[in-house]
This record gives sequence, C-alpha cells and structure tokens, in this order.
Amino acid sequence: MVSTPKRLLLVEDDAHDARFVMRAFAQVDETIDLVLAADADDAIARLARTHFDYVLLDIKMPGSDGIELLRRIRRGQATVLIPVIVLTSSSNPTDVLHCYRAGANAYVAKPASVAGYRHFAEAFVRFWIENTILPPGMTTRR
Repeated sequence: MVSTPKRLLLVEDDAHDARFVMRAFAQVDETIDLVLAADADDAIARLARTHFDYVLLDIKMPGSDGIELLRRIRRGQATVLIPVIVLTSSSNPTDVLHCYRAGANAYVAKPASVAGYRHFAEAFVRFWIENTILPPGMTTRR
C-alpha cells in the first residue's frame, strides 16, 4: 500500500492496548515499523537514538505522564516537528485542551473494540501516511 516505510513510536503502558494497536497496524499496512515504548523515559531514550515519523501517545501513564512527554518532544530540536497523535482513554475536555496546548497534532479516544482499533489504523494510514505532506527532512532515515 505505502511505498516508503514509516517508523511509528507507540508510547503505551498498557500491554493489552499496545497489542491491539500493533495488531491493527500490522493488518492494515505491514510496511509500518511500529516500535513500542512502555513509558515516557523509554520514549525519550528511543527518540534520542532513532528517527520516528510519527508518535502515538497515551497520556495516562505512571511516572512522567504523556502531556509532559509531549512538551519534551516539542522542546527537542530533532523532535519538534514530528506529528504527535494522542491516543488515550480520556475524553476529559481539560486533557484535550492541555494536549493541544502542549503541541498535539490530533487527539483521539481509544477505541472500545478490536474492530475500532483496525478502523483507527486504517484512518491513520489514509490521513497521515497517504495524504499528509510532512515538512522537508522528516522522511525516515535508515
């Protein structure tokens, strides 16, 4: 489906949700290199040593939460332009506002079913990978 492989960092502390996301993306587009980070510290370490085209971010995590991680991503010279899509169980308007103020490119409530995760992955690929033009220099470096 997609000619150039994309690297996606999934920041998710819940193993079940991570598995649902990873399975959905594998079914939709096997060329996506999806890497899991279990918490904010793991994500920062991975972002420091590897280029990612996109970040899928849960905000409800132990330790440093996703909103603080998002702020750190936006402060980093190498990460400031990476599209960050919040994928979280919270639909609290305050969380939504904080995420957009911190620099989120989109905010999505986690699906309630396996089919919903697949629909999310399909929509993600269609919008972010097939239709969106990223800034120059934002292509995956191997």
